Amino acid sequence: MASSRKKRRSNKSGRAPATPAGIAEALRDAIACGDLEAGSPLRQDRIAAEFGVSHIPVREALKQLVAEGLVIFIKNRGVVVSELSSKVAWELTEYRCLIEGQMARWAVPVMTDHDLAQAEQVLDKLDEETRIREILWLNTAFHAVLFTPADRPHFLASIETVRANLMRYWRLAWEDLGHKPRSQRDHRTLVALCKNRNAEAAGRARERHIRETGNLIVAYLNRKTAQYTTVITLAAYGPHGDVLRTVTGTNNC
Repeated sequence: MASSRKKRRSNKSGRAPATPAGIAEALRDAIACGDLEAGSPLRQDRIAAEFGVSHIPVREALKQLVAEGLVIFIKNRGVVVSELSSKVAWELTEYRCLIEGQMARWAVPVMTDHDLAQAEQVLDKLDEETRIREILWLNTAFHAVLFTPADRPHFLASIETVRANLMRYWRLAWEDLGHKPRSQRDHRTLVALCKNRNAEAAGRARERHIRETGNLIVAYLNRKTAQYTTVITLAAYGPHGDVLRTVTGTNNC
């Protein structure tokens, strides 16, 4: 926990945020980047001491993270970081397809040359970046540049919540699966379609990109589950070798 605290402090120019929103953002960043792994407990007293606040803003921050699905409350254990789930990853992927594809269709007709230049500048930085934390936030910044012209603040807030939950899943794609080159090719294609003012094609390209990334993550999580779960069958035999009953369970290695 000590190393995680140090990393979270460094995100905000060395000064601990004292508001619920600031605390939630720091914890969200730590979860996304793997400083706080699935199952890690979030102790209110430790967090309060870290940020120099009372328990009240910490509780508010944790409530926000519970609502986003990043953490869960377990009786007798308190608040812990939620487990990675292929089911959740795919549901959020489907949600993104519905919302972000339409956001692209709304945004493209009103994009300015400045918007497109900004998007390309972010992609140039992404090409050179190797630090996972910076890659994740540059990726978020790229999509934000393309969403903002749509001028749909409620949709944008919903997208931001979903993307915050998915950030730690994307870390698997970028860090463990080497997805960055493919993702960047898709990003460049999307910008080209935006430049051509082809809103429908841009919407379809975004949906395809989202599904491909989602499929990659879900397949990875399913492989990990299969790798660490062994099925065990215990059988009770009668005097003549006949099976009286069986009990089947799993052993997580």
